[in-house]
Amino acid sequence: MGRNLTKEELKRHKEKALAKMEHYIDSLINSPDSKTRGKADKLSYWLEDWSTFLDFESRFSPSSLRRYKRGEIIKVHLGYNIGSEEGGLHYCVVVEKNNSKNSPVITVVPLTSVKKKSDVDHLHKGCIYLGNELYTGLVSKITYIQRPLEKKVFDLKKEVDATYKTHPEDMHKFQKDLEDCARDLLLLKRMRNEINKAKLGSIALVGQITTISKIRIYDPKTNFDILSNVKLSNEKLDRIDQEIISNFTNRKI
Repeated sequence: MGRNLTKEELKRHKEKALAKMEHYIDSLINSPDSKTRGKADKLSYWLEDWSTFLDFESRFSPSSLRRYKRGEIIKVHLGYNIGSEEGGLHYCVVVEKNNSKNSPVITVVPLTSVKKKSDVDHLHKGCIYLGNELYTGLVSKITYIQRPLEKKVFDLKKEVDATYKTHPEDMHKFQKDLEDCARDLLLLKRMRNEINKAKLGSIALVGQITTISKIRIYDPKTNFDILSNVKLSNEKLDRIDQEIISNFTNRKI
């Protein structure tokens, strides 16, 4: 329960907190190290997004989202976190076996990409090597969506050429469809470039299992989004389950 402060006291508290945050961000900006300066950009982005989430909170209805099943891959905004906590836009795997569509929260395990220097045979406790299942699953989904989109663009351009010769005044009818297709293809291209980081494989960070608000979910929000129905195999899910039991319970496997 919050303290019973006057409006003036609340304003002073707010100003003090904002001044402290501004001082910290300024110290990052003024650093000679480019990596440290980059933190200022990431933190500022997060403060914007966090404010948006908080403002949206009272209007949010979890039932407006699709139902998320165990093993499905979702992309979530974990935020700007402290120390070694995973943060930012992150792929995660849903580990709840029966998350209700009306539940405002969901439990996930963050995923990270295998780096060239990673030794997948000697990972830290709480980490599970998943192979390249995530990469192949996402590439397959992107290709499945991309092919009909490219055909649609090809067909639209043929119609545009034919219309230009006979009824040039009707050209505007195709403009929105072409713009929508171009936007979707650009999104697919960006996603393909992004998932190339997972080409060497993915690691489940079971030690960082967390429960998040569904407001943080970036994709998929509907059954028609790119990540919808992309999931890990039962074999990999069983390995994650075993690691959860080993790490967080006294039960012997």
